[in-house]
Amino acid sequence: MTTTIRCVAKRMGGGQGHEHITHLWWVQVTDGKDGESGSSSREQMVAFIEKNGNTSVWCPDRNPQLKGAWVHVHTNGRVKYVQTVADSRKTDNLLALPNR
Repeated sequence: MTTTIRCVAKRMGGGQGHEHITHLWWVQVTDGKDGESGSSSREQMVAFIEKNGNTSVWCPDRNPQLKGAWVHVHTNGRVKYVQTVADSRKTDNLLALPNR
């Protein structure tokens, strides 16, 4: 049984960069089927990824024909934040999510 978390929306605070994502809304996906949903603060999501690994949370691409990207933890030296990584490059999938 494979379970991952798919990000579906975000809330920004104090700016427009990845470090300004304050909350993420998500849906749990088990074997391709949607399950429980909820929201997490940036700090909660960072802790979840650090505990469960870089293949535990993902974000769809804004183009539904393209594969989504895994969400990784990054730091700017002051704060840990989340950003997607596809093909070993940082991407803006999370910033493209709808705002809540």
